[in-house]
Amino acid sequence: MSLSADNFDTFHFAIHGYSPFDWQTRLLHEIMKEGKWPDVLDLPTGAGKTTCIDIALFALALDAEQRDNRWCPRRIAMVVDRRVVVDQVAERGRKLLRALISEDAPPIVKEVARQLSSLCKEAEPVGVFTLRGGMPKDDGWARTPDQPLILASTVDQFGSRLLIQGYGVSTGMKPVHAGLLGNDVLLFLDEVHLSNPFAETLHQLEQLRGRQEQGRGFSSRFCHVFLSATPPQSNKTKIEKKVFGLRDEERRPGSPLGPRLHAQKPCVLREETGRDGVEKACADEARKLIEQHDVIAVVVNRVASAMKIVDLLHRFVSNRADVELLTGRMRPLDRDDKLKKLWPRIMTGRDRAKIEKKLIVVGTQCIEAGADFDFDALVTEAASFDALRQRFGRVDRLGSYKNARGVIVQDKSDKDDPVYRTSIAKTIAWLKERLTKKTKEIDFGILALPKPSHEELEAIVAPREPAPVLLPAYMDLWMQTSPMPASAPDVSLWLHGRKTSPADVQVVWRVDLSEDDLIQAPGEKDRDAAKDRCSAIVAAIRPSSLEAISLPFMAVRRWLSGERSIEDITDVELASDEENEPPTEKPSSRWNGALRWDGDRSEVIKEKKELRPGDTIVVPATRGGIREGCFDPESSEVVKDLAERAALFGRGQPMLRLHPRVLKQLDLPELADDLEEARAALKLLAEQEPVIWRQRWLKKVSGGKAIVVDAAEPWTVLQGTRVPIQELRTWLQSDDYGDSNNTIENGVELTTDEDDSFHAGRPVPLSKHSQDVEHYAREYATRVGLSGALVEDIARAGWLHDIGKADRRFQIMLRGGSEIDFLKDTTPWAKSAMPPGAKSAHRLAQKRSGYPWGARHEIQSLAMIEGHCDVLKEAVDIDLVKHLVASHHGYCRPFAPAVKDGAQIGVELFHHRSMAFGNVDFGATSVQHGLHRLDSPLADRFWRLVEKYGWLELCWLEAILRLADHRASEAEQEGGGAQ
Repeated sequence: MSLSADNFDTFHFAIHGYSPFDWQTRLLHEIMKEGKWPDVLDLPTGAGKTTCIDIALFALALDAEQRDNRWCPRRIAMVVDRRVVVDQVAERGRKLLRALISEDAPPIVKEVARQLSSLCKEAEPVGVFTLRGGMPKDDGWARTPDQPLILASTVDQFGSRLLIQGYGVSTGMKPVHAGLLGNDVLLFLDEVHLSNPFAETLHQLEQLRGRQEQGRGFSSRFCHVFLSATPPQSNKTKIEKKVFGLRDEERRPGSPLGPRLHAQKPCVLREETGRDGVEKACADEARKLIEQHDVIAVVVNRVASAMKIVDLLHRFVSNRADVELLTGRMRPLDRDDKLKKLWPRIMTGRDRAKIEKKLIVVGTQCIEAGADFDFDALVTEAASFDALRQRFGRVDRLGSYKNARGVIVQDKSDKDDPVYRTSIAKTIAWLKERLTKKTKEIDFGILALPKPSHEELEAIVAPREPAPVLLPAYMDLWMQTSPMPASAPDVSLWLHGRKTSPADVQVVWRVDLSEDDLIQAPGEKDRDAAKDRCSAIVAAIRPSSLEAISLPFMAVRRWLSGERSIEDITDVELASDEENEPPTEKPSSRWNGALRWDGDRSEVIKEKKELRPGDTIVVPATRGGIREGCFDPESSEVVKDLAERAALFGRGQPMLRLHPRVLKQLDLPELADDLEEARAALKLLAEQEPVIWRQRWLKKVSGGKAIVVDAAEPWTVLQGTRVPIQELRTWLQSDDYGDSNNTIENGVELTTDEDDSFHAGRPVPLSKHSQDVEHYAREYATRVGLSGALVEDIARAGWLHDIGKADRRFQIMLRGGSEIDFLKDTTPWAKSAMPPGAKSAHRLAQKRSGYPWGARHEIQSLAMIEGHCDVLKEAVDIDLVKHLVASHHGYCRPFAPAVKDGAQIGVELFHHRSMAFGNVDFGATSVQHGLHRLDSPLADRFWRLVEKYGWLELCWLEAILRLADHRASEAEQEGGGAQ
C-alpha cells in the first residue's frame, strides 16, 4: 500500500486504540505540505504534546518514499530541562516500537515499519533510547548513522553533546556524538520557558552554521521546535516565528479535548514554618485526602523531605494504604522495577473502580516530567508556577474523575529557596490574589487557571540566566578534542546560563569491588597497582547507565567525604555555584575512595579534589547508599549489584561473574572451582529456573567463553553470545513484562576509540577488515543522503584507514608478542585473537613486539597514503579522505600524539585490494614520517575542512566512517562481516 497523510488517523488508532485529536492530524498535514515544522507549538498542558513523536515518525515514513529529496530528520529527540529523563517520551517510543515489530500489526502499521526499515539495515525499524548521564563506551544510541531513532534527553545530555563536549563521553567519541545530534535531527525542546539559555544557544548556533550551507554535498537536516505556550524572548532570539496552536473550536467543552482542558482541580493553600513543619503538614494532608480518594500523590522539592514523609506515613496509614517512594535519583533498572509494580495503579486510563488497596506515592520533581501518571488528588510543596502546573497536570488527566482536590504547602520562612529562588514567594502571592472569596480556593484546571501575562510569568517561573553570546571562537575551541586546549569555556553556561550547578556524577555500585581493592596494599610497590586491580574488576562487566544513579556533584563529594546529609539533593537544576557549597555540618577528614571509570584511562580517586563534574565513579556495594531504590547516603545496607542485568538489557550481552558475592546476590549457589563443573551446574539451574529471561540467560552463560579477571585473587567471568534485541524482547514478553516500563536498549559491546580496540578475541585479516569497513561506510554514506562524490571519498577512507597496521612490530603485537607466530603466517591482521579484557597480556605483547607505547597506526596509514599519492588521484576531496583516515580513532583533531620511535624501518603492504578502487602496492614508508610535529599538515588540513563543511558537519562525516569501523569490527568479532 502507499502511505499518505490521510492514513495518520488509522495509524494512530491502530497503535493507541483511539483517534488523534484534530490538532494532531492538522499538524501532520501542515508540515507535509510545507516541508518543515513550525518554530513553536503553543499547546496547553494535557493537550497530548507527546504525540509529536508519533507525528514526526509518521512524517519520516512518508518522506522515506522520496529517496533523493528527503527533508524529515531521522532522529527525533524530545528534550526537557530536567535532570530526570523524560520517561513518558521513552515509553511512548517503546509503545510505537512494539506495535511496529508486532507480527499481528495491521497493514497500515506494517507499511510504516517497512518504510522506516528502508532507511537502514538494522534489525528494527526504529531505535528508542534515553540519553542518560554520559558513560564511556556506553553508546548504544550511537550504533549507526542511518537508523531512525526516538531519543529522550535532558538539556545537559543533549546540549553538551551538541556542543562537542558531551558530559561523561570519552574524548574519542565526543565528535561522533556531536555529529549524530547535530545532523539529521528533529529536536523538540519541551517547556521551553524552563530552558531559555539553551533556546538562545540553539538560535545562535543555527545562525553560525548557516555560513557553510552551500556546496558541501549534503543537507544537515537539523530542526528545532519549541513546545510551550510562552516561547522565549530575548535580544538574541527576536526573529519571526511560525507558531502552531489550538483553534477556538478545539478548546470548547464539547470537543474531544474539552473534558481534560475544562476539568476542575480546586486547591487550597496552607502555610507552615520550617522544613519540619512542611513535611509534617504534607503528611497530615495526605492522611486526610486518602480518606476520600484512592490514589494520591505527595510532591516535595527535596529528596530528604520525600523520605521523611514516607516514614511519617508508614507510621500512620500503612494499614489503610500502600506508601511508595519515587524520586529521580534512582537507577533506571530500579525505577523500572518500581514502576512495573505501580503502573497499573497510577496510569492514565486505568479503571478506577478496580481498586484493591489505596495508594500514596511520595515523590519529587520526577513526577512533573515522568510517566503518564494520573492521581485523584495532590499534596504539593510550594514551587514556582510552572512546576505547580506540571504537578497538577498529573491530577485527573482525562477529566473523568471529576472530584480532584489539591493542597499547596508553603514554608513561609524560606525567602530564597535553593531550587526556585524567589519565584515561590511570588507565585504564592500571585495565587492568593486569585483565591475565591467564599471558598479560598483556586482552580488549577488547565483552562480555569488564569493565564499570567508575560511580565508576571517572568517573575513566577524558576529563574533562568541568559546564555552568553556563542562566538565562533568557542566552537573552534570545543572542536579541538585531541589534544584538548589548555583552556576552554564551560558549555554549561550555554545550557543553563550563569549560576548553574556542576554536571552530575554517575555512581555505580559493584559487589565484587571491595574497600581494600581501592587502596594500595602495604606490599605493593607500584602506585598504580590499585588502579589496575580495580579497573580489571570493573571491566569484567563494563558499567552501563542502566545501573547508575545520576547525582549532584556536591552531594557525591560530601558523601565520599563521609557526610550523610541529603538535605539539598533535588531532581532539578540548582541555581548555585561550586563556591556556594553548603558548609558541612559534621566536618570529616575521612575520604572514601572510588574508581573513576574511563575505560583504559580509569583511575582511583584518592582525594576530594580529584572528583570532577561529569565523572562516572564505581564504589563497593558494601558502602550502601540506596534505600527503596532511591539514593540515601544514610543507608548502610549492601546495595544490590545490577551489572549482569544491565549488560543483558542494555547490550544484549549475557554475562556472569563467578564470584561468591555476585552469586549470592543473584540467588545462585556457590559453584565449583572447576569450570566444567560450574558450567554443568548452571545448565541444571537453567532447567529449574521459572523466570524465562533468567532461564535463557543462565543457559547462554553456561555455554559461553571464559574470561579470567586480572585481580589479586582472579576469578572467571562467563560471556555468552550476544542476544539480538528481538529475541530479548521475546524473553521478557514470555515473563509477562510486555516491555512496558522496562528499559531494553540495543547497546554496543565494541567501539574502536580505545587503545586495545584491535584485540577482538579472534584474528581478522587486514584485507577483510578493510573491505568490510569500506562496505559499511559506502552504505551508511549513501543512506544518509550524501552526494555520490562524498560517498566514494568516505568509502575510500574506509578502505585505507588501517593500512598502517602492516608495521611488522604491530603484527607481532597482534600475535601476543610472538615473532615465531608471525613468521609462521605473515598475512597482515587487523584484529588480534587476544580477548579485549586481558590488559596484562596486552602490555606484555606490546613490550615484546617493540611497538612504541602511544604510537598510532592511523598516523602511519596517513604517511603511507601521502607517500603513494596515486591512491587518491580519483578522490574529489583529498583533504577529507586524509583527515578521516587520521582521525578514525578520535585523534588528530587537530594534532597527532607525540611519540618517541627511534626505529629506522619502513612499513610496506602489497596487494591491498578493493573491488571499487583496485589493487595497490604500498612500498616501504618510513616510520620517521614527522606527522606528529606541530608544523605537520594535519592541523592546517583540519581547519580547512572545518571552514569548508562546518563544525558539526565535519563531525558528521567523521561519525559515518567511525561507526562503519565500529560495526564492521563488531560483526567480525561475532564471526561475520559485511553482507
